[in-house]
Amino acid sequence: MIASVIIQFDRQPHDFEPREIVTGTFRTVDVIPEEISRLEFSVLWFTEGKGDEDLGVHFFKSLGEDEHADEPDSTSGNGINQVFLQSSDEEGLTYFFSVGLPSSPLTWHGKILKIYWCVRVRLYLKNGREVMSEREFNVGKIPPVHVELN
Repeated sequence: MIASVIIQFDRQPHDFEPREIVTGTFRTVDVIPEEISRLEFSVLWFTEGKGDEDLGVHFFKSLGEDEHADEPDSTSGNGINQVFLQSSDEEGLTYFFSVGLPSSPLTWHGKILKIYWCVRVRLYLKNGREVMSEREFNVGKIPPVHVELN
């Protein structure tokens, strides 16, 4: 058994507009719930390309072993940004997430710089192991730019 996390968005394709709400679920696979010491959920963007790589965390939620968040978080202010346990069975835990996106940065796939968005889930197990999964998605629609580089 190899422990893993499966992330799914509620809609296909995974293209979202700025300020839109991203919703979906993630499910633990081959992980005994009692062996999870902490779960971290984040929505973030990162860059690749020439120069320094950058990373920005838009939303972050950490749940300890005692706080699997069985219901929507009423303390999140707007009720949009939340992560909570949707179901639990012998095959694993299923969590629901909902996160409102910001206006920027937009996804960009340039020749020199690329900007990616993703949902990231990390499980920290009591035996010291860490399980991480990422699922990329796009924010905004920027047409490709074709420039001849000499």
